[in-house]
Amino acid sequence: MTDAQTIAGRFIEAVNDRDFETLDRLLDDDVAFDSLTGQRTLGIGPLRTWVMSYLRHFDESFGDVVVMRDAFGQRVAADTTARGTYRETMAGFPEASGQAYAIPSVFIFEIEDGVITRLSHYRNLKLFEQELAG
Repeated sequence: MTDAQTIAGRFIEAVNDRDFETLDRLLDDDVAFDSLTGQRTLGIGPLRTWVMSYLRHFDESFGDVVVMRDAFGQRVAADTTARGTYRETMAGFPEASGQAYAIPSVFIFEIEDGVITRLSHYRNLKLFEQELAG
């Protein structure tokens, strides 16, 4: 794996481990994050707050990780399976009642000087909402 692929893999491991100290070390201070809900946050603090809030609603981890990179090693994609339990209702989503789910989920990382400068998280929201609705 390239350094960029290693950084992306470490990010996913840190999210799975809820290791926010490692996340902070992997992120640029001004990191841009485009979330699966369409919100954009800028900076480590707002990203950490968003992730903590999201994980409060969705007890989620990522497995089946396949990491790919561009020819320049600056952009990395991680194709994953998000597995979790929907434990607290999040605005814009169906009511939570402990629903279990597993759904494909993709992260795109831009990496410069050994840190993540931009992160985007994608999944099929219609399919996700259908799984949550039962």
